[in-house]
This record gives sequence, C-alpha cells and structure tokens, in this order.
Amino acid sequence: MQVFFLAAAFACALLVLHAQSSGTRPEPSAPALPKEVKRLEAWVGTWDAEVEMMGTTSSGSETCRLDCAGFWLVTEHTGSFMGQPFHGRGLTGFDPARQAYAGVWVDSIGGPMSVFTDGEFSADGKTFGANVDGVGMDGKPGRFEYRSTFPDARSRTFEVFQLDGAKRELQMRIRYSRKV
Repeated sequence: MQVFFLAAAFACALLVLHAQSSGTRPEPSAPALPKEVKRLEAWVGTWDAEVEMMGTTSSGSETCRLDCAGFWLVTEHTGSFMGQPFHGRGLTGFDPARQAYAGVWVDSIGGPMSVFTDGEFSADGKTFGANVDGVGMDGKPGRFEYRSTFPDARSRTFEVFQLDGAKRELQMRIRYSRKV
C-alpha cells in the first residue's frame, strides 16, 4: 500500500513539474496601469529631507515605493520632531470611482490618521494637491491642504497649509533631494 501512495505522489509531482515547465499555459499578466497611477512614480526613490516647522529645521529621510502591482504608493519617513524620533507612513493611490487620488497618513506623534479623497495633479504633472482632514498643532480637528511640487527629477517640495475659512497658513515645508 505504501508503494502505491509513493508512486501516486511521484506521478503527481511529475505532472506538476510538467505543467509548470511546459509553457502551454500563459502566465496571468497584471492589468495595465492607468496614466493616473503612473504619475505616482514621481515620488518613487529614496530622498534626503530638510523639514521646516514651528521655526525649526531638522533633517530626515524618506523612501517611496510602489506596491500592490504598482497601484499604491507607500511612503516611509524617518526623522525627528521636537527632539524625539519621528516615523510616518503614507499610502496613496488613484480612486477611479471618484476620479481623484486618495490617501492616508499616520505617524508616531499619535494623532488620528490624516485622510484625503480629492487629490489631483496639475495638467503638467508638476504639482499635486489634496485637501486633508487631520489634527492641528493645537490637537483639534482641522482642514489642511497638502501641496507637492516637482520642479525636476532630483528635487521636490511638500507643504502643509492649515485652512481656516479663507485663511491659508503654512504649517510645514519639506524640501527633498533625491538620494537614489
């Protein structure tokens, strides 16, 4: 009986190997990425960061990569905030139902996540903007504008403006230089 099971297992293994190597079945291909998703490539890479916030300047590093078959941008930022280590994570993608970019941001400061659902690139692809629900420096819920500019492939700038009615006040600016 053992010989029968051993022979059956061997035959199954041969069939699996043959099916894998025969090349008769085409490999499933990933869906083509829409042009809106391809625009996220502007962020991809490793960046040195100079952070200006609350009258101080600090340095950090950010790594951005595409994940989930290239549909989502994953952002990982490390640095310091008020003398303490800082870690932040973001996820950005294109929502075809809304025809807009959507994303979330969480970090080690401990506040609730920041969320946007209306992000868009300018026609020339050099500016990205989104309105964000988040928490202000006072710990209270607030409305913000995220603005990223891409003057060239080696640099970018990220700014956060707090919105209060018609008032728009710069809260933070990060200047990035591409490392890789």
